[in-house]
Amino acid sequence: MIKSGNIGLYKLITYALFFAIVKPYFIPIVPRQIVKIVILFGIFLFIVSRSNFKQLRNLSLIFSACVILSGICNVLTDSYGMKDFFDSILYAITFFDTYSFFALCNKKGKTRLLIESLFQINLLYCILTLISVAIVGTENNSNMNVYPFGNKFTSCYLFVLFITLYGLSHEMDRFGARVIHWCIIVFSCLFSLYVGCSTGTVIFTALFLISFLPEKGRNILTNKVVVCALLVLSAVIIIWIELILKIDFVNQIVVGFFHKSTTVNGRLVIYSAYLEQLIRDNLWLGYGYSNDVMLTISKGVFGNTQNGLMEILMNYGIVGVVALIFTVYSCYKGSKDQTKVFYASFVVYGMIIAAVFEVTINWFFIMGIFLVRWCCNKTEEKTECTVVHSLTRGCERKL
Repeated sequence: MIKSGNIGLYKLITYALFFAIVKPYFIPIVPRQIVKIVILFGIFLFIVSRSNFKQLRNLSLIFSACVILSGICNVLTDSYGMKDFFDSILYAITFFDTYSFFALCNKKGKTRLLIESLFQINLLYCILTLISVAIVGTENNSNMNVYPFGNKFTSCYLFVLFITLYGLSHEMDRFGARVIHWCIIVFSCLFSLYVGCSTGTVIFTALFLISFLPEKGRNILTNKVVVCALLVLSAVIIIWIELILKIDFVNQIVVGFFHKSTTVNGRLVIYSAYLEQLIRDNLWLGYGYSNDVMLTISKGVFGNTQNGLMEILMNYGIVGVVALIFTVYSCYKGSKDQTKVFYASFVVYGMIIAAVFEVTINWFFIMGIFLVRWCCNKTEEKTECTVVHSLTRGCERKL
């Protein structure tokens, strides 16, 4: 029998973790950062206290190690400040905490509680965003006062995650649940149009079409190799993006409907003038988390690569990209319930689609692949064969 105190504790930790990941910008930066650090280290200690060494030596350590290694190398070459290095450590701890807490919930039989808790706090974030937009309006669309949790992009990504969590927390074999799911997607698309987020509009349109896929199509999209291949394609496609944008149909959508420039608001300039040099100069380990290299080299014009996987490549190099792709592959390989995997993949595919023109291999993407791994099994997981184990003693009993 599950104690109600334990249920309350796991629910509270889920809320706190979401709060730490999706930052509320209406709180001043210093207290917000202090609260985030306290939450992350508190969750870290909670996980350590309830796990053995084998359970702590999990898949998340591979990418987390790449983040820290990149930070160390850049500190040693004096191209990285100590504040940035500590930020990279905090990022790595967040990555470990999120994966390990999801795994712990699975081990303790609280996967359903985890999904419901994430759904509840995500819903609260979406409601607060709608209230803020309704009150403040979108006249100054970059004003943080409009969007309590970042900007119009983050606000749309919150709705993408909400669509995912609805699919995971409801019986989607029921027609009524599917209708509500479609309505949420349509509403989210209308929201993105209202706030002028063309990236969000593209995502929601694609997800609406994906939701009608037959079983064979769903199985293809949830295949681990296909997911990784499309993630890579979201970066490689920039090689041909200029030619693609010259196609009349595509050009009419970009310029005519979304009112973007022929360079997609400078993105083609980034891809052609800066990316190659940046990647070539620090190919293997990148420039570290939260670097300002793009801002420096473009003389303050551009803040990032405007491509999800390319941003990972710039930050953590080839080593980091390989580690991330392997993490995605392993998460999909470890999932069992294909129906749940399909709905968990909404946020994953939403971020991959947006990654062509935005830096969306982000926490929404990361939470998505972790949901695939730990919340998409017909029964609670009892064993896991992780890479860390296979590199040492092979597949060991983990949970």
